[in-house]
Amino acid sequence: MVRFFRVVFLMLAILAIVATAVVMLVSAEIRRPGGSDDTPLEFVVSKGETTYSIATRLADQKLIRQPLLFVALARIQQLDSKLQAGNFLLRQNMTMNELMVALQQSRVKEVQITIIEGMRIEEIAAVVGNSGVLAVDEQTALAAFQSADRFRKGHIYLSSIPEGASLEGYLFPDTYRINETASITDVVGLLLGHFDEQYATIEHEVQIPGASVHQIVTMASIIQREATRQDEMALVSAVFWNRLKPENAGETGGGKLQSDPTVQYILGTSANWWPKLDNLTNDQINAAPGPYNTRVQNGLPPGPISTPGLTALRAAARPDATSNYLYFVASCDTPGKHNFASSYKEFLAFEQKYLACQP
Repeated sequence: MVRFFRVVFLMLAILAIVATAVVMLVSAEIRRPGGSDDTPLEFVVSKGETTYSIATRLADQKLIRQPLLFVALARIQQLDSKLQAGNFLLRQNMTMNELMVALQQSRVKEVQITIIEGMRIEEIAAVVGNSGVLAVDEQTALAAFQSADRFRKGHIYLSSIPEGASLEGYLFPDTYRINETASITDVVGLLLGHFDEQYATIEHEVQIPGASVHQIVTMASIIQREATRQDEMALVSAVFWNRLKPENAGETGGGKLQSDPTVQYILGTSANWWPKLDNLTNDQINAAPGPYNTRVQNGLPPGPISTPGLTALRAAARPDATSNYLYFVASCDTPGKHNFASSYKEFLAFEQKYLACQP
């Protein structure tokens, strides 16, 4: 009997030693980081993702060594339901406990970017550069926006942009939320991806024979700057497309759009990107250099002058088919509204009426 108890005590002692060793090993593993690298890594937890899935992906990124131990520790600490969905900054030199704390509260900060319809790329660069995205300043943003070639891959609607051209017109206006750790490539990808989505909704509506995406976007950018009322955009579009028709060349000086915003685009500076032309003579306006001056150049300019919204894109793709208008003049009766004319004589009458009501 004495021998039996000695064996039992010996076995218990061995089990205690083994248990102690296991606890020590587990404790050491919990305190042991996945690696020594202190570079922040972005880690995204999806809504409803299981602790096991999170642990597996943490191991894939070498943030932990033992995913099953991470799962067990989370359940012992009753943290299963407390690991939040979101974006997090983690490091390989963090312990398991530090990772669990981080996954409960250390979300990556997001910033908000609002791009307004009718902005040009310099204005958008200023918005992005001052938004709080850490790695992107205004000059970095503008340099990226000026190179469409850099982003053609993966964006089929950029294929008709001329080589060496900018992304003017393609950075879709909207309000975005983006991680403060995003790169300029991430930012541009987000804006272009939204453009792709929106243009796809109107692609089948294009009623201009032979028009490329670039031509539609170019026309839409002019409409966006000309029409302050969305309900007039299809009419303004009709005026401009009608002016380009061969049968109207005699009336329109060979197919000139004569759009003031295209001249503003040429004359704009950082002090004022959209200067008024009221104080300039016709000769000064006509002298604005380059192919964007639609007062003197025939046809569409080489590219967009601003970023159009969806309504302007749709208007450019589908102008009012019933309209034979060739001119429009601001109305004195309703702010933002225009009077539309089919002949130069009618246009002059509306112009005189407008000038007469000016202070």
